[in-house]
Amino acid sequence: MRLLFLSNTRSNTNKEIIKLLRSWIKADEKIAYFSSSPDPSRKYFLEIAGWFKNTVGLPNLYYLDANSPAGEIAGIRNAAAVFLSGGNTYHLLQALRDTKAAELIYRLAATTEIPIIGVSAGGICLTRDIRAARDENDIGVTNHKGLGLVDFGFYPHYIPDEARRAEIYSFMELTNINEILALPEHSGIVVSKDSQTFLGEVVRFTK
Repeated sequence: MRLLFLSNTRSNTNKEIIKLLRSWIKADEKIAYFSSSPDPSRKYFLEIAGWFKNTVGLPNLYYLDANSPAGEIAGIRNAAAVFLSGGNTYHLLQALRDTKAAELIYRLAATTEIPIIGVSAGGICLTRDIRAARDENDIGVTNHKGLGLVDFGFYPHYIPDEARRAEIYSFMELTNINEILALPEHSGIVVSKDSQTFLGEVVRFTK
């Protein structure tokens, strides 16, 4: 297992995160980008691809979403890394389920060291329960189970104020998750089979 949780990428200059990605992925290898919602103009995809190319030195992202053909989704298993985008968490989880990408990613994470990078909504989908998301559930998702690759809950875009803390404790009461890791904008959380590493500030909340 090799997971990286982030709050954002587009303005991220955290040297530890950049160094880690360069150590995991070679410049000529392909990264599968899975969009939380269809992005016909590729506006958001191109922003992230630009960050990978210009800041990290990894130019080979390719785009997937809920409408991608099954053959392209199956190609995730041949990617050097998988990037789950930010956006609406409920839309992303449903898209991962509908395309069977969730099953593929779960198996990759459980049986290989192919990096799975979850940014904001993408990171929340890697947890056991996605109700830490602050997004509108406008598609009526009733099954809130994420991929369940970690035991902790993930709270991106953390700001140390009373409103955020109250939200986190409310989420703990709502679920059976006893630990939440809250991530400010430019930090990261690395999870492997045997370890957990913080790249920058991470705030841990426990019951």
